Amino acid sequence: MALFPLPVFLLPGGVTRLRIFEQKYLRMVKEAGDDRHFAIGLYKSATEYQTAPWASWVEIIDFGSAEDDILTIDVRSKGLLDIEKVWMESDGLRQAHFTERMHWTRTELLPRYQHISDELARIFNQNPELAALYPEPRFEDAAWVAGRFLEVLPFSPEHKEGFCESDTLPQALKFLDTILTGQED
Repeated sequence: MALFPLPVFLLPGGVTRLRIFEQKYLRMVKEAGDDRHFAIGLYKSATEYQTAPWASWVEIIDFGSAEDDILTIDVRSKGLLDIEKVWMESDGLRQAHFTERMHWTRTELLPRYQHISDELARIFNQNPELAALYPEPRFEDAAWVAGRFLEVLPFSPEHKEGFCESDTLPQALKFLDTILTGQED
């Protein structure tokens, strides 16, 4: 499967819009085929293949074009992957072998964290382009709320990377609670 290194932090269920203009990535989209899958690796310039050791497994959910006739695609993360082996093709497109990485499961949002969901809903209301990417938001699901909130926080993706582990949902909720309330437990 193709591996696209980007400075994008995307957890399962997350959606983002990509602008595709380089030939190698146009080929990646074309070769995604009927299953429309590829992987987005967190860009890391200091590594051999410029990517973190994990990636977000994405599916293309919509195609469009920007004003400058650049292809735009909306992708949704189906899950996380551990990168096993990477190689570069002659045009610079990275390919990789992956294994699936477990992540958070759907979890009912506890009342003590309702303010996190309410704040995310407010952010969606103020940003119609962001809200349009999520026609069926799950504001009652703690994993979905925490994932979307982490994705939009104005921190570098490297600062969020620890939340890619399967057992970090409680820490993510506490982190978001501290950011929003200014108080630690």
